[in-house]
Amino acid sequence: MACKKIPAEPPCRPRVGELVKDLTTGHDVVFMDTQGGLAYVRPVGGGVERALDPAAIRRHPGGPTIAVRVVPGGPRGRRRADEGVA
Repeated sequence: MACKKIPAEPPCRPRVGELVKDLTTGHDVVFMDTQGGLAYVRPVGGGVERALDPAAIRRHPGGPTIAVRVVPGGPRGRRRADEGVA
């Protein structure tokens, strides 16, 4: 008797800033991006970003929860002493 193959669940495709479950650690993490076949996540509240196999993250059953809103940064650097003086 042949066993029935159960199709694998497709990889999770969350939005940037969405709270997802890291199946390797069991912790909630924030999805940041997907590049080169890897999903990049970081801890809730900030921290070092790390790469995971996209199959190792899952959306929460209650639906997407946005943990952060990503805002593009401006030019970085120090202000001159005369800038920003009212």
